[in-house]
Amino acid sequence: MIVFVSNSIFILNFITLHYYKTRKMRTTFDTILVTVDFTEKSDNAVAMAVHMAGRHGARIILFHNFSNYYIIDRMGKQAIGTENAKENFNITEKGLQEIQRTIQKENSSLHVDTFIGNSSLTDSINECIISEKVDLVITGTSGRQKMKELFLGSASYEILTGIQCSVLLVPEKCHTYDFEKILVPVRVTENLQEKLAVSQNIAKKNNALISLLGICSEEDVDEIKEAYNSIWSTLSKDTIRYSTSFLLTNKKAVQISRFSKIEHADIIILNYHDENSWKSVFSENFFKQIINNTEIPLFFLKKISEVSGTPEKNAGFDITLPFPG
Repeated sequence: MIVFVSNSIFILNFITLHYYKTRKMRTTFDTILVTVDFTEKSDNAVAMAVHMAGRHGARIILFHNFSNYYIIDRMGKQAIGTENAKENFNITEKGLQEIQRTIQKENSSLHVDTFIGNSSLTDSINECIISEKVDLVITGTSGRQKMKELFLGSASYEILTGIQCSVLLVPEKCHTYDFEKILVPVRVTENLQEKLAVSQNIAKKNNALISLLGICSEEDVDEIKEAYNSIWSTLSKDTIRYSTSFLLTNKKAVQISRFSKIEHADIIILNYHDENSWKSVFSENFFKQIINNTEIPLFFLKKISEVSGTPEKNAGFDITLPFPG
C-alpha cells in the first residue's frame, strides 16, 4: 500500500533554464521527490519513497508532469488543445487526491505534498528541486531498455541525465524496500567523501552492512587503489559493519552488476560519472550498461544545482485565436 498525505496541489509554471550554479552536494535526505505517472512502476517508486521517508524523517513530494502545446503566429504564442489540457489536469488532480484518500489511513504522520508540472519533464523537476530544496529524486524503471527506448530515450534515463540532483532508479520488479547490504563501488575518484557520507547515512538508517568494492582497469589501478584504501581507512573507524573486495576488469558496469548479485546487495551507490560517455547508442555507455544489467535500485550521486534566469510565464489555458489570413 502506498501512503502519502497532502493538503494541497501546486502547479509549477513553465521556466526557461539559462545556466546552473553548483551548490554543495547534499548527503542527507530531508525532502524526497518521487515521479508519478499512475503506472505500476511509479507505484513501486512511491512505495520506496514512503519507506525511505519513514526511515530518514523526510518530506515527500509526489510529482506528476504534463506539457501544454503552443503555436506561434503574428498574434504571439497561442496554446492549443486547451480543452484536453484542462481535462488532463482535472484527471491528474483527482487521481492524486484518490491516492491521498487511500493511503492517508496508514501513514498519516508522513509530510507529503503533491506538485503538478506543465513544462518539459526535466525543466519542471529542476524547478521543483530548487524551489523545494529537494535532496533526492526517485523514479521507477521498467528494466532493460527496449530498442525504441534505446533510440528515443526512456523517461527514467532522461531524468537521470537531465536533472540537477541525486537520483534513485527503482526497477519495477524490485519490491525490497529495506537496504540490508549496500554495495559501494570505488571506480572513480570524484566526490568519494560525499559518496561515503551518503552510504553511511543509508547504512545507519537500515542497520546495514556496506560492501566496499574497488574496481578498476590496469590503467588506473594505482589511483583507484589509493582512493579505495582511503575509504577503507575511514570505514574502519566507524561503527558500521563492512566488507571489502577488489576487482581488476575493463567491464566495470557488467562486473558491478554481477558482484551485486553474488553479494545479495539491496542497493548500489554510484558516482554520477560515465567514463564511456563518448560511446554511441549502438555501444552502450556505463549508465545504460548498469541499468540494463542490474535488478536492484541504483543510487546516482549528483551535485545539487540551482537555476538562474527569468522564468517565462505560462500562457495557461486562455488563448486568443489568430486572425485569418
